[in-house]
Amino acid sequence: MRRVKRRLLRWLQPNGYRCRDSKHPMLKAVPYHLGAFFTRFAPKWVCRSITRTLAEANCWLRPGTRRVLEDNLALIHPDWTAAERRFIARRVIHEFANSILLFLELPFFQPDEIFRRCELSGLREQLAEIGPGQGFVIATGHIGPWELGGYCLTHMGHTVHTVALDHPSQEVTKFFSDRRDYIGVRAHPLGGAFSELLEAVEQGDCVALLIDRAYGRARKSSRFFGVMKDFPLGHLVLATRTGAPIVTGALVFDGKDRFRYVRGGTHWPDESLDEFDRLDALQEKCVRDLERIIQAHTEQWFHFFPLVEGTERGRNAGNPD
Repeated sequence: MRRVKRRLLRWLQPNGYRCRDSKHPMLKAVPYHLGAFFTRFAPKWVCRSITRTLAEANCWLRPGTRRVLEDNLALIHPDWTAAERRFIARRVIHEFANSILLFLELPFFQPDEIFRRCELSGLREQLAEIGPGQGFVIATGHIGPWELGGYCLTHMGHTVHTVALDHPSQEVTKFFSDRRDYIGVRAHPLGGAFSELLEAVEQGDCVALLIDRAYGRARKSSRFFGVMKDFPLGHLVLATRTGAPIVTGALVFDGKDRFRYVRGGTHWPDESLDEFDRLDALQEKCVRDLERIIQAHTEQWFHFFPLVEGTERGRNAGNPD
């Protein structure tokens, strides 16, 4: 039984099958290609059934993931009961599975068809505030179908750049790169791409960055749901160096096959402050916006890492049931 569970866990890992034989790296991309095959040729109800089954299997075979989510939920919503946290943790896993399914489906949609399903009035308001021809930075998180957000921006006529973390398997990296190329998002590798992103903003393009996890060395701490957490600096430095605004927001699932843009804020660097104070002011606004969006759409924040390390876990921060 344990052997079966270990094999299932390998297939259910978000980063694909971890093949023991490094001489066959293509095997690590097999689940992604298999998923793409099903989304292209299988009926919609079959794909959704498989997605629900895999998500539910993840819920039960990965109790550690559920506990991390429940701990984080205790910080985000300290008034929730343990039963409520368990319910939403399970829903997070299912929504994450839905976002992966959508990402696999994107190349097989007609652009106008998927665009009509997106309610983007909040985004259009922010773009109107910025004005035509002005470069800008979008700061969002791993919330909802974020890849679809880039798809919508390119469909609206904007050139979109982002930064992508390479997968240990080159085949998996290529799979994701091909998907991003199809939706028109230009992905740059983490590290060494800052000058290219700076040039992109200066020439009026959009740079879309996920700011809820700090991967590189350049990071800055801020209080986030009551605990200190590191955040990346890229979006802040791009804005202060170019004078471009930072737009915060997220695209979320909004019913069956419908999506809605949740508006955060539009934040311009304060030129009356020195560079360090401008960074602090912008980070405070971006982090507070991110908190509000996550609190309103907690079931769609795909963060599977503990907000608090050590013995003072999030579960202990919640109210007793």
